[in-house]
Amino acid sequence: MRPEDLADGVKAILDHTPAFPDKRLFVDIIANPKAGGFKRRRFAALRFAELRQVVDAASALPRRAREVAVRLHLTERCGHASAIAQRIIERSTANGADSFHIIMTAGGDGTSLETAERLLHLAEGDKDRFSLLRLPMGTGNDGSEGRDLVTALGRFLGKLKLDRRAAVRVSPAEDGGKEPFWAFNIASVGLDAYVSDKTNKLKSVFPGDSYKFWVNVATLLYERAYNVIPMGLKVWDLSGALIHESEKLRLFVGMGASGNRQYGSNKKILPGAENVVSCSQTGLLRKLLIKNQIERGQHEGLAEIEHFAASKIEISNPGTLPVQCDGEAEELARCDFPLSMERIPNLYNVIVPIG
Repeated sequence: MRPEDLADGVKAILDHTPAFPDKRLFVDIIANPKAGGFKRRRFAALRFAELRQVVDAASALPRRAREVAVRLHLTERCGHASAIAQRIIERSTANGADSFHIIMTAGGDGTSLETAERLLHLAEGDKDRFSLLRLPMGTGNDGSEGRDLVTALGRFLGKLKLDRRAAVRVSPAEDGGKEPFWAFNIASVGLDAYVSDKTNKLKSVFPGDSYKFWVNVATLLYERAYNVIPMGLKVWDLSGALIHESEKLRLFVGMGASGNRQYGSNKKILPGAENVVSCSQTGLLRKLLIKNQIERGQHEGLAEIEHFAASKIEISNPGTLPVQCDGEAEELARCDFPLSMERIPNLYNVIVPIG
């Protein structure tokens, strides 16, 4: 499937949507043409079949009375999605008070992350003029609005409403000079951030899913790249009270924008209502067991695992450590600690079915 096919399908669907009947709809699709849903033959064929299914269902509905405009934007480099989203926002004022803007992302984690970050800068009075819809066109799709296009685009077959969502602000220590990062799904430090970094590098080298084998091999080398040393953790609950403080050998610590979240291609790291997870250091065989349990979301109650419902956490570490936000990894230096992660509510809109 080509990005142009996606844009044509979205236009055909929205020409018949009963959602937001009193609004003129302006839909901008920010697509990475190199994303797996476009370039990997099996995924592309599957996504095209899903798109056609929704188009066919929409064609049976009455035609919409009000205008629908769909524009396609193709990214060409890192940071391009952010620039496109900013231009869309700046030009939106010319569309009038009766307009509603939907920005769809069709790419991997980076495309969605860059786009969502731009929406955070909207003035409060403008937030309800925009909504984000992340289409599952990458290889992981953990933060998308559905793991297939039937779910993601099928919502336009009925009436919709806006739903404000939270994000995680990741703030390095001021001495390090880094600006805060944002995560709209999960942010974490340690082993899983290392895995994210290796995944991003290796999947562009090895064909198909063969990169996953080499990622698993690279995971075994984590402790050669980074020393597993005592990591401090403070946790504040949803009321702002400090409920946990400890220092121990930890493999990783992560925080989600909410509970019930997955990462790394549907690994159920936050299977319950709690939005923070910590995993302590352990032996190799035990790590393999924990990895398998995490993939199935069955790691609650394991001795090495701690879960918390938190508004904020603070991580201290006397060395370098990788951090990832929605699959995009970066290395932190000693001066970047203590590192805080804070859940900030009501930052941006997604559109969800009514009822």
